[in-house]
Parts: sequence; C-alpha cells; structure tokens
Amino acid sequence: MTMTTEYRVSVHYDEGTVLHIEADSPEQAQKKAEKILLDEASVDYSSKYSPDVVHRDYMVVDCEEWLGG
Repeated sequence: MTMTTEYRVSVHYDEGTVLHIEADSPEQAQKKAEKILLDEASVDYSSKYSPDVVHRDYMVVDCEEWLGG
C-alpha cells in the first residue's frame, strides 16, 4: 500500500474590494476602512488544512465621493 505524505504549503492570496462607507471626510472614510480591514477582513479555510496565518498586509488604495450609479 502506498503511503501519502503531508506537506506544509505557504500560500499568498490577494483580493481587492470596494466598500461604501458613510463619513464626514475622505480621511475619516479611509480610517474607517482601515479599521474594517484590521477587524473584519479574512480568508476562511477549512480546519482540515490546519490554517495558520503568518502574514497579513492591508491598505486603502483609493477614496472618492460616491455619487451613486
């Protein structure tokens, strides 16, 4: 019988998302977005893969007034 081997594989995942945030200024909107990224952004892997987050980068890329559409 052939035995399989378990491997530890490091991966990188990059995703861009647009959030609609109510604020009094662009600076406040960016600060709110940074807090959302810090507190809520995540990738969900099945526990069968024993995920262990070893690194996280986040940034606000752009901020503009939304006029609808």
